Amino acid sequence: MAARPLFRRRGILFPALFVLALSLAAPVHAQDAMGNPDPEELVLKRKGQPDIVIPNMNAARGRVYFATRACVVCHKVNGIGGSVAPSIEPAANGGAIDVFDFVTRMWRGARSMVALQENLFSEIIDLAPDEMADIIAFINDPAERAKFSENDIPKYVRDYMSSQMPPEGR
Repeated sequence: MAARPLFRRRGILFPALFVLALSLAAPVHAQDAMGNPDPEELVLKRKGQPDIVIPNMNAARGRVYFATRACVVCHKVNGIGGSVAPSIEPAANGGAIDVFDFVTRMWRGARSMVALQENLFSEIIDLAPDEMADIIAFINDPAERAKFSENDIPKYVRDYMSSQMPPEGR
């Protein structure tokens, strides 16, 4: 996988809105441009509904992305991270990931997130769809969230946290 810059000047905050769960969906493998099955993704098909691509989600990678893509600068997990944005809490529905709810909450906070990113980083964080999928998996995986620690945060992000964040209570 090629190295990606942490930020990108142009682009959108949410590169794609993808959806996970449709209760009566029949999963099949997605296909690449040549029509070959893509084992990393599934497509949910439901009569009368649009097909939905489901990426392979990995909570361990999501824990890494949460730290390295600087989500932790503003959001807390396990009491670790910034306090200018809501603390990251798991889904309250007992384990199923409600991506519609997650995307809706992010959409409602998009204006604030963009303003904070431009203020703190002078740029907007650019997350790829697979990175967002992994972050969603991390947020909704209690065992993986429990592993999150200060040691997960790379020095360049810790430096941002200490130099860019206003003191608590300000």
